[in-house]
Amino acid sequence: MAPLDDDDVTPLPLPPLLSRLPEAAGHPVLPRSVRVRHALLGNLPLFLMALLAAATWWLVQSTPAPVQDRAASEIRHEPDYEMRGFSVQHYASAGPARGVVEGDVVRHYPDTDTLEIDGVRLRWRDDEGHTLRATAARAVASGGGDEVRLSGGATVVRDLLSLEEAPLTFTSEEMVFDRRADQVRSARPVTLRQGQSVIEARTLVYDHADGRLELQGAVRGRLPARR
Repeated sequence: MAPLDDDDVTPLPLPPLLSRLPEAAGHPVLPRSVRVRHALLGNLPLFLMALLAAATWWLVQSTPAPVQDRAASEIRHEPDYEMRGFSVQHYASAGPARGVVEGDVVRHYPDTDTLEIDGVRLRWRDDEGHTLRATAARAVASGGGDEVRLSGGATVVRDLLSLEEAPLTFTSEEMVFDRRADQVRSARPVTLRQGQSVIEARTLVYDHADGRLELQGAVRGRLPARR
């Protein structure tokens, strides 16, 4: 075998160098539009959840607060019944009726639980048997009848007491009869008459139980001369 000479070495044939990695390795490079579409499809559930949350927040903010039914919130001052020629009696635990309220027409208003009475007539008797009688063109009474506000030429007459010669009469444009306190009150000018005696005052408080009378404000009167 002849020896090899370094100058006679012939290079072996080699394949050309590759300038880039092969593209046919199972991962082809996709166009940009396709890659964007794939990214959007992959994040679609998250995007839909965010959109649903935003829509829910908008609905909560846009929904008005619940409004009550107008029929329930706007209570009208209208009577629920009306009677003509009525009479109501008040009784104590025993014995005859202590009080009687009568009227030509009565109307009940449920929003205030009051009675409006036209042509009112009232009679009240205390434990001693002394009687008060009242009349007026109109009256407003509480539902239980504890307080009756007389208006329109209100007149209250106290029956004769012992040693009196004439009943005592109060007249005023407005008076209040308080059954619980057993009082007659007036914050309007009032005139008292008993026989020929006449007394005028700005206000009046009369305690029926003990017969005490309190007058205030520019009290003046006319008393008959004693014989």
